[in-house]
Formats: sequence, C-alpha cells, structure tokens
Amino acid sequence: MSFESPHGGDVWLVERLMGIGALSLIDFSSNVNPYGPSPRAVKAVVELAPTLSLYPDDECLKLRQSLSEHYDLDPANFIVGNGSTELIYLFARVFVGCGLAGVHIPTFSEYERAVASCGGSCLYTKPHVQGAPSVEELMELMDGGVKALFICNPNNPNGSVMRAEELEEVLEEAEKRGVYVLLDEDFVELADEGSARSFICEVEKFSKLVVLRSFTKSHGLAGLRVGYAAASREAISRMEAARVRWNVNLLAQEAAVAALQDGEHVEAARRLVKSEKPRLMREMQGLEWAKPIYGYANFLLVELSGVTSRELKMELARRGFLIRDCSNFRGLNDRYIRVAVKRSWENELLIEELKKLEVKRSVN
Repeated sequence: MSFESPHGGDVWLVERLMGIGALSLIDFSSNVNPYGPSPRAVKAVVELAPTLSLYPDDECLKLRQSLSEHYDLDPANFIVGNGSTELIYLFARVFVGCGLAGVHIPTFSEYERAVASCGGSCLYTKPHVQGAPSVEELMELMDGGVKALFICNPNNPNGSVMRAEELEEVLEEAEKRGVYVLLDEDFVELADEGSARSFICEVEKFSKLVVLRSFTKSHGLAGLRVGYAAASREAISRMEAARVRWNVNLLAQEAAVAALQDGEHVEAARRLVKSEKPRLMREMQGLEWAKPIYGYANFLLVELSGVTSRELKMELARRGFLIRDCSNFRGLNDRYIRVAVKRSWENELLIEELKKLEVKRSVN
C-alpha cells in the first residue's frame, strides 16, 4: 500500500488509508510551531463558539488593524486570506493571468499550480538543492518576459536564504521593469536569527512587492486557514477587487488577532528551534544513509541513499511518524525528504526509529 500527497501535514489521509489515528501520529512533515497554537488563540476560539451563526467580518478589519499596529503600516496595506495559499492564487490571478511567471526551484509547488489555474505558465531557474537562487538567475527570468516572480525566502524545502542586498537588487530591477514580486516569508519568523531580513515594512518603497505571511507556521493555526499579505495600497486594492467575499471565517480572524498579541509563544518556538535543530542535524549526520542539508528555516532537507523517500515515508508511518516525501518537488527526486524540527522528546523518538531502521537494513 502506498499513499501520495502533494504536501505535508496529510495526517487525515494516513488515518483513512492506514487506520492510524491522526492525533496519534507525530507529524514531522508539517513545519508549524512545535508548541502548536498559542493558548490565547485557543481561548479566543472557545469563547467565540456561541457566535457561529454570525457572518464573519468581510473586511477582516480588526485583524488588519492588529497587523497595522504590529508592523507600523496602514490597514490598507494588508489583505487577509484563507491561508496564505489563497493569496498565492489571488496574486497569480491578478498579476499573472495567462502570462508568464518566474519561479526558482525547488520550491513550494502551489506557485506554479496557481499560475496554471489561471492559464499562465512558468519559467524556471536551474534546480538548487542547496543554496538560494542568484541575482543573475532571477534577472534572466525577468529577461524572459515574466509578469511576476515568486520568491520563497527562507525557501521551502531546503531552507535557503537570499541575502538582503541581493533581494533588494532584484526588487529594484523588478520595480523598473514593472514585474510584480511575491516574496513568501512564511518561514521567516522561525528562521535562524539574523539569516533572513523581512521586507514587509518596505512595501511602500517597492510598489510591485507583495510580501506573504501566514499564521500557519509560526503561530500553529494550520487548521483555521488564515494568512495575510502586505503590499502597496494600489496592489492591495487590485487584489481586494478580485477576492472572494467572506473568505476568512470568524474563528480564524479572532484567533489570529490573539496569536499576534502573544509574541512570547513565537519566541519560545524560536528558542526551541535554535537548540534542537543543530542536535537533530548531528544525529542525522550519524546515519550512514541520510545526509541532512543545512538550511536556515525550522526544518531540514535530507538526501537519502539506499532507500527511496516513498519507502521511508511508508515505513515511518507504520511506526507512527510522518515525514515529507519530497519527490514531487520540481528539481528534486525520490531521494529527498523534509523533516521539521519539533520538541526534544519528539526528535529523540524519530532518531531512535531511524536508527532501528538502519540496523534492520544492515541485517537484511
């Protein structure tokens, strides 16, 4: 038996196909806050339960005002979506249409899926298993006549980061050429300290820049689906005109406001990732058949030998662990997996299972 999923976090698929309870799985395939959602966010959801007969605020004004205060921008600089994925598709529809978009690879597959959904197509850089795309490569994509660039920084799945000065050079050139840039910063809050500079407060400087963020990763609200983008007022206005009404539910809006106010929850996750990622990497380096690739985000891309990503995913799922099979990333193959950094005891359990599998393989 095998199961395929285009993304991580497919605990419900595993439950259906393998009969393993979703809540009993230890999910290393999804790169969310290791501590889960903020208790404040959970409390907000519980308290709002009696209001479920009400429509949500279509303008998400309370959340946009909270974002405005958090980043010292105007509420008009923000749009809120049903997860950041909805905003990726909205960006593609508004700024790419049936034209060309530039994508560095490997990266999040929803960029090209979003472009394809509105009749467009993509130009790609050469694959970078390790390291970020160069300024020259992104310039070449613009030379190819793209209407927009998709840049993930830190990148999923390898955790690479473009230097701030390089990104700035690309943004300046995109501004001159009238090329829109979706800068996906979903992983920036849990990245290594000082590794990735956010451009969210520079959206008025670069009128073609749209910075994407999510409450899924750093705030652990994956199940509620709430994300946001910051951009110039003109860009936000164009996206708002194409947005589906009532796209973010009432619980998600209020939980996001509460999560945004709990900075210590995110800070605790940062401290945990800072201490646990080097240890997880060292342990994996001790395995003969796994080569972890260092990145700056809260996960590790791992190159395998002697076993495919699908085989390892299946074997670990039977043992109650879920990892990300990276074979469907453009530019990768079935020798790569991605593993999130989780709490110490969870990381230890995974390493123990991987060591058992190594012994099993050596015996066989």
